[in-house]
Parts: sequence; C-alpha cells; structure tokens
Amino acid sequence: MTAAAVERASLVVRRAPRGVLVRGDQVRWRGSRYTVAGLDGAKVLLVPGGGGQDPVSVLLAMLASAADFAVLDEAGQPVTQAELPDFAALEGIPAHAAQAAQQWWRAVIEVDTGLPPDAAAGARPRPMYNPATTTFIERYQAKAAELRAVLGWSVSWQTVQAKRLAYRKKRTVASLVDQRSTKKQRLYGLTDQRVVDQLLLLVDRQRRRQDTPSDARKLFKQLRRSVRAAHGESVKVPAEPTLYKLLQRLGIDARDLGGSRGARGQSGAGSVPPFSVTSATMPGELVQIDSTDLDIWVLGDDGQPARVELTCAVCVATRSIIAAVVRPKQPGRRGKRRKGGQGGLVGAPRRKGRATKAVDACELLAQALVPVPMRPGFDAAVHASASALPYEELVAVDARFAQAAARPVIIPDLIVIDHGTVFAGRTFFDACEYLGISVRPARKRTGQDKSVVERTFGSIKSMFSQHVNTYTGNDPVRVRRTVDGERLWTLAELDDMLQQWIALEWQNKPHPELADPYDAYLPELTPNEMYAACVAVEGYLPIPLAQDDYLRLLPTAWVGVSPQGIRFKNRTYDNPERDPKKGLNPCRKTRSGLRGKRKGRWEVRYTPNDPSRVWLRDHHRNEWVEATWVHQHVVGRPFTQFLWDIAASQHLERGGRLDDEEAIAHALADLLERAAQGPDRAALVQMPDGYTSVPPPAPPAEFDPYAGRAPLDRSQLLPDPDSELGDGPLVLDDTGLYATSPAGAAIDWESGPAAPDASLAAWEGVQPGEAAGEEGEDLTARYRRIIAEIRQTPPDGDGEDDDPGSE
Repeated sequence: MTAAAVERASLVVRRAPRGVLVRGDQVRWRGSRYTVAGLDGAKVLLVPGGGGQDPVSVLLAMLASAADFAVLDEAGQPVTQAELPDFAALEGIPAHAAQAAQQWWRAVIEVDTGLPPDAAAGARPRPMYNPATTTFIERYQAKAAELRAVLGWSVSWQTVQAKRLAYRKKRTVASLVDQRSTKKQRLYGLTDQRVVDQLLLLVDRQRRRQDTPSDARKLFKQLRRSVRAAHGESVKVPAEPTLYKLLQRLGIDARDLGGSRGARGQSGAGSVPPFSVTSATMPGELVQIDSTDLDIWVLGDDGQPARVELTCAVCVATRSIIAAVVRPKQPGRRGKRRKGGQGGLVGAPRRKGRATKAVDACELLAQALVPVPMRPGFDAAVHASASALPYEELVAVDARFAQAAARPVIIPDLIVIDHGTVFAGRTFFDACEYLGISVRPARKRTGQDKSVVERTFGSIKSMFSQHVNTYTGNDPVRVRRTVDGERLWTLAELDDMLQQWIALEWQNKPHPELADPYDAYLPELTPNEMYAACVAVEGYLPIPLAQDDYLRLLPTAWVGVSPQGIRFKNRTYDNPERDPKKGLNPCRKTRSGLRGKRKGRWEVRYTPNDPSRVWLRDHHRNEWVEATWVHQHVVGRPFTQFLWDIAASQHLERGGRLDDEEAIAHALADLLERAAQGPDRAALVQMPDGYTSVPPPAPPAEFDPYAGRAPLDRSQLLPDPDSELGDGPLVLDDTGLYATSPAGAAIDWESGPAAPDASLAAWEGVQPGEAAGEEGEDLTARYRRIIAEIRQTPPDGDGEDDDPGSE
C-alpha cells in the first residue's frame, strides 16, 4: 500500500445526518444481495451474500443510481427513512404554537414507530413504546404521562390519540397545530371600538398638553366618565387589567402618561458579563455569520454608483472564511429623474432599495457545503492543488475538488447570527432546519457573542477594501465624496477579486489564534493548514445537493392558482402541461387545505435573482411543479427583480399600469438591450457628494480638420507680396482692389470726373475722350444702343433666314 493510500485510509468519514453507507451494510443491487466490504474514495467494494462469486468494485454514483438499489435491514427488507417534515407549513403560525406542533410531531412519531425521528441507527425502542410488546392505548397513556411530567402539559391519552390520527391522515406538521392559535384575533380584543377611540382621544389630548398630566388610573376614570356621557350605559368599559393590556396593544406605555420617564431617573446600561474567549476544536463546530458594509463604491447594473454589503461565514476552529456573498446596497429613493448623458442606463427613479436578503444568506449556506469552483480569469495559484489543503485525499473522496479553488468545505453544526433583517424571516431558519444545522441568535447589542466574525470584518477592510481605488472608510464625510476620474469596478469584478483574495491571502496568512498553546516556539498556522490538520482527524463528508435541496433553501410565498396560472409580484406564471392530472392543472381554482394565515393558498418557492420562474409544491402529490413567466419569450434573457422594478417605474412614468405586464416586459427587454450594448459614449461616472448638484455634461468637442498634422513649413510657401523681392517673375505690380493708399492721400470730392480708362474705351470701340459722344449721350445709353446693334447683326453673313422681328 502506498503512502497516499495510507493517508487516505487515515481519514475517518463521519456519519451523514440522513445516513451513509458504512462497512457491513447489506445492499440490494441488480437483483442480488451484497455486503459492503469497504469504501475507497468514490468506489464501493461489494461481496456477494451467497458466496461463490468474486467481489465487485463499483462506483458509488453507479450503485446509488441503480433502479433496484436499497439498503437492507437484518430481515432483508429495504430500510425506510423517515420523511422529513415540511416546516415551512408552520410559517405564519404563532411561535409557541409552532414549537408545540414540532414537539407533538416527535411524540406522535415515537408512539407510532417506537423510536423518535432523530434516533440513531440500531437504536431500540423504550419498553413503554415498543410496538412488539405494547398496544396503542398503552403507548397513548405512557406518552400522556410523559408530557405531563416533562413539559407540564395537561393532556389525556385521548388527546395523544387524536393527534396521532390527525397526523396519519395528512402527514404534515400543520395538522398538529392547535387550531385555537390560528383563529383571527382582533387588535383590540373584545373591547368596543368606541371605547378605544375615546381612549386614544384622551391620550392625544395629554400629549398635546391640552389636559393636565395624569397616571393610568386617573386616565381610566376620565375614560369611564367620558364614555358614559357620550354613549350612556349601553357601552361597557372593561376592567382596569383589561385596559392596561389595551394600552400595551396600542403601543402606549402606562408609565409615560404621568410625565417624562427621565424625571424618575433610569438605570444605565446593564452590567457587562465577563468576557470569555469563543473557542471551538473541530471544523464546523461553531460558525459565525454577519453582514457589513465594505466601504467601497461599485458600478451598479443601472449605471449608477452603489455601496457593497458583504455577508460571510467564518469557522471559529480554523478561522477560515467558508463562504462570502457580496450584494449592492442602494437606498430606496434616488431623488429626481436623471437626465440623459449624466451616466446610467435609465432615467426613472428607483422604487425600492436593495441589500442582502434572506435568499442570499441561504446561498451562503449552499456555498459552504460544496467546493468553490474555479472561475474564468482566476490565477493558477488560486487552485486547490497549489495550497496547503490535502488535495489528493480530498479529490479521492470528492471529485469536485479537481476544479475547485483553495478554500475548505466545512459543514456547520452551530451557526451564531445577529438580529439583522437578513435573518428576520423563516427562510434562513427553515434552510438550516432542512440541512440539520442548529442556529443560536446572539444577544442584542452584544458584539462579544460573534467577536470572531466582527474582527474578521476589520481585517477584510484593512487588508482588502482599503486597496480598492473607491474605498471611502467609515468617515461620514468621505462616504459621500466625489470620485473624479476614478474607475468604478462592477459588482462581478469586485466579487472575483474578493474570492481570489480569500484563497490567496486570507487562507494562507498565519493567524495568531491558530498557535500551539503547548509550544510557543512553533510557528502559527494558516487557516488552510489548520483545516488540513483537523480533517485528518475528523474526516470529510461530501454532500451532493440535488434540485429539491436547492429549492428548499429558497424563500417561501403563499399564492392562489387561477385558470390563467399563478399571479405573483405582478407577473403571471403557468405550466405548459395539458394533462388534467399533471402540472398546475390539479391546483387551478382549488384550495390547498392548509389553514392558518395561508387561508388555503399554495406554497411557492422563488428567488429574486431569477424571477423568470417559480416552483409550486403540491403537498398532495409531494412534488414540485415548475411554472414559467408567460412573457419570458419577450425578454429572452435572465433578469433580476431589481431590474423589473426599474422597468416597471419607467412604464409608470409613461402613464402605464402595473397590471400591464406585457408592456413592462417590452420595457424590460429594451432596458436589457441597452445594458448589453453599453452607453452611447464613454464617460466617467461621478458620484454625488450629497451637497452639490450633478455637474452638467461637457460641451461637444469642435471638429479640427488640421488635428494631428505636422507643423506648417513656411519655407515651402509662395513669397509674400509685401516683402522686398525685387523684380521676380512672381512679383505682381498690381496690389489689387484692396491695396492701401499712400500715406496722407485723400479723395478730392470737388474736382471733376476722372479720365476714362484707356482699355475700357478701346473695348467700347471709341477713342479716349469720346466716351460722352457728340450728341451728349451718357454711358448707359451707349451700352443699350450697342447691344441693340449686336442683336440686329446676322452672324457669319447668314442672317437672311432670320426673322428680325422675332424678338
């Protein structure tokens, strides 16, 4: 056995959350029964169960894709795995009711099968839940007693029976929700609306200082008197405890009614807990996720500058950045309409802002679970083979590492998040629940709970961001500065640079927290070296993500299905299937049967990064149905929700409506066409400083026909007539009509007419001095007479044929 094979054998493969093949398992393949004798990378060694045949070495992918493949139990029957419940059905249900439904789901599964849903392989049922030795009623009674003792619930065995039968009927966690929690509740409870209006009026009068300050009890007395005076005894005012709850629902603090709370004095900030070092011993044991502004300007897809927001996941054990996502961060209002020629592809104001969303956080999880592929233009040093990672061993286990960048793949066990808007909904929590990842929210305004990722952000800004030409820092004056003559990187270009920097700089830089605590003289390890040391002990588990896995990581929406299809975000989606039992046809004009806030609507998964299609989940058939936008053929290329909003705003400015999606589709196609062609003329994009208006465009340059020609050589020109050249052949004796008169010369207006020109007199056929004629005719009369004589004279003596009177 070679040294590489020995190192590969030393890798310990962990058990997957949903089970993997291990040595000794019984499998069925191609109609025969085999025993797994060993696993070597992507190959599985199978030994026939009956004997008499040679062992078989087969690829794991070929084994798992066989039609009759199954893992067998001791009795030779296929092992059935428990179906993963769809916790997205609990969206919109109160948190306590959803938590109770999940606890009922675990209890019902144990009563029905004898084992809880997360039982380890080979586990045995507890005696009171063993289906072989107990009846259902005995198990109902045992579970009811356990719930009363452990959770303090007041339930009977009949309640446990009803819950189990409801789950067996619909096979969904939503059937275990207490229906009382899904009833529609009024904001004011059972209090009369007239009492609420009178209470708000009294509170408003106190805030306007029209009434004297009073505490809550005095306010309630005034309320009773005013209601009795206005409506009589027919309107009942609730008791004081109910009124206190009503104030709380209205967002009114009863302690503020008597005056300023500051007059009573408030205690300062709470005592800071003792600081402790966040530590982890194995990759993925603790991962911290957070978002921050990179303090960099980039060129947005609309041609306008935008800020960049970074969301990354940091493994505490290895200090590795296992995933990083950058997204543009732009405000919702961009001011006045932008004129043409001032930069940008569009002129309409933006309707909504954008930043990192929950779907981007789910994409972050997907990046952490798979190797990062090499991108076009990446340097060769970014490849995993040029790093400290155990490349040969990882390629033998996961072939995707052959084309991967030098960044480790770490499966998180516990994720620490803050209370940002990215994690506000259920999308991120449902994704973590599906992947078997635990989530622990940090305390509010407590940076120590995620100190590792916070310090990593500072290192990224000092080691990467400040080297970008559009870096502004966190100075509020420099954030809105004008970049004059500087190039703005696009978001894709900045993301490529960041991913390469992570693989080349961060993962290969020695970290002070990765030093050996027992030997101070040993050098500090890099994140890649620390991962290589840990993966040799813990092992590496490749996780292939199928299409259904990616769909469960997307955001959820609840919609209805009309005869035309799915109407979602002012777009219509449909499936071309015509079979009444396939596609969207079974769901058209049909309620889903799900209760609560969903009100019978259907579950739909979507992504704002590609709104051209959505996926509807038919929980009756347990399958996903893909629906495509009906006007996608008009656009003909991918687009985002952000670009759709821009096209919709342009359509509204032209007088259109949001429900005219075909017209918006044409506007979107024109926008994408202009974006693909680029601006008409290249120009520098200037960023507003927040105080001055955008400068007007520069005037167009004038055409210069002599631009780029050599200087004029005056020696090759003709001589200047004013220069003293003597009697050259090119010298003219006549200076022309505009020759300057001699100095001191003046016109004598008193003298008589000047003598006629001799050449003019010769042309006229008279001698000089006879211009006036003997009979005193002037020059004009003489011209008329000569012209008349020329017209009467026949040319060349052939005038006898001419008619002299034809004129």
